[in-house]
Amino acid sequence: MSTFRIALANIRFPATPEESVTLGEHAIDQAAVERAGIICFPECFIPGYRGMGKVVPPADPVFLERAWSVIASAAAKANLAVVLGTERVVDGALLITALVINRDGTAAGFQGPALRAEAGDI
Repeated sequence: MSTFRIALANIRFPATPEESVTLGEHAIDQAAVERAGIICFPECFIPGYRGMGKVVPPADPVFLERAWSVIASAAAKANLAVVLGTERVVDGALLITALVINRDGTAAGFQGPALRAEAGDI
């Protein structure tokens, strides 16, 4: 039987949305070093969870697209699948979702409340 490693990105809360991307890249790199096959991030890790005592700028679809692209590139470089807790703006509504990225950096799709997007949507 072969072993399959799952990495859980238990990392600190990012100070800024930009830092969430940098921390995400570093976590992907570290998971690859540890020979994980997939890494899973916390809910809304990008751009940062909107909770009590947390300051996160308003939703920015352009930033999110760029962030997803950077994380997808890091996944491809590391040959590592990613489940990325993120936000997504759909029809003007802010949604909590997970972006699933294949080992080759392509998007498998989004998981989220009552909406399903195909890989071509990112």
